Amino acid sequence: MSYVFIADDFTGASDTLATLAKAGLRVRLFRDLPGVEDLKGLDVWGIATDARSLGQADMVALSARIGRGLRAFHPDFLHVKICSTFDSSATTGNVAMLAQGLAAELDIDAIAVLAGQPSLGRYCVFGTLFARGPDGLVHRIDRHPVMSAHPVTPMQEADLSRHLDALGLHGLHLVPRGGAGAAFPRLYDLLDQGDVVQAGHDLAVAKRPLLVMGASSVAEAWLSAQPARPLSQVPPCAVTGPIFAFAGSRSSLTSAQVDATTALSCLPVSATEMVEDGESLLALRRHVLERLEQGHDCLVHLVPDAAGRHIQPAVLAKRAGDFVHAICASRGVGGLIVAGGDTSSAILNRLAPEWLDYAGGLCPGVPILRTCLQGRDLCLALKGGQMGGLDFFDRAAAALRGAADAT
Repeated sequence: MSYVFIADDFTGASDTLATLAKAGLRVRLFRDLPGVEDLKGLDVWGIATDARSLGQADMVALSARIGRGLRAFHPDFLHVKICSTFDSSATTGNVAMLAQGLAAELDIDAIAVLAGQPSLGRYCVFGTLFARGPDGLVHRIDRHPVMSAHPVTPMQEADLSRHLDALGLHGLHLVPRGGAGAAFPRLYDLLDQGDVVQAGHDLAVAKRPLLVMGASSVAEAWLSAQPARPLSQVPPCAVTGPIFAFAGSRSSLTSAQVDATTALSCLPVSATEMVEDGESLLALRRHVLERLEQGHDCLVHLVPDAAGRHIQPAVLAKRAGDFVHAICASRGVGGLIVAGGDTSSAILNRLAPEWLDYAGGLCPGVPILRTCLQGRDLCLALKGGQMGGLDFFDRAAAALRGAADAT
């Protein structure tokens, strides 16, 4: 298998899935290592993990297990899919530890990093990362109004060589725009799509096997050096039942998207209520199920509370997964929308579908997905906190119901 991608969460993994599918490749996303039979008919494939939320010991264990499992597939080009904003810390979701752990298990000594993703408004110049913010302006990542204040992994260093060095990936050699890399490990600047293409062609002649860290720009770069394929028709979603949405992201953009929706009834829940799992949460669950049974779309969203500030994000995400699982177990949900990277990973791991397929476009960075859950088809959309416009939830509901591709 030439190209395999291992993602640190589900939202980013679904974007790479879409990038490859839209290029005409037969691709599927798995929750864990697939069997040989699972890969029949596929050109490329990937695994979505919850690495983004893991501590050091769990990250070591995950990378060792996945790496050992990948040996049987001999990946020529291993894409370690991480967030385009590179938010990670030494103790939580350490992307350098993930990449180096996989490389060690697969005897890969050539590691490259593609910095940013211009197609999503993420840029790297002179090794410094910038990202477009919800205000429409481009900010250095350590001054970004959201990412510099991320509740779990705030970005306090814009120089990616220094940032990744602090995570354990040392000695990166910067490849300037349009340049050719020499020694490994190397870091590519990306300012526009031409830089992505140039990096892809440079990596195409690099030694193999090769591990490349980065966002879906890595898939874009790899595709630029492959023969063009005819685009395949994707059957559109046609959700007929009610749509349930859960917003676990606490970003300012997601909050604004919740406030702006007119297609879904909004039901708030505090972090404390979610974790305590008491009578108020049971009442909310009953209310949601009643509304869904009546055919009404609804959106449950986390709201800040003083006591909730001290709750561990991983604990909150797990409780959110339990809550959504209980709703989906009713079999009354026609479509599912989830906002939040860690939240999406926790919910998908709790729902435990074996695979996810691309089912259409929604907005940059967020596709529509299709899976099989409890013996029935389910269409869903997973978005990171910084993705989508103000009308995201309304557009997502329309897309799930089979509206024209919104990308």
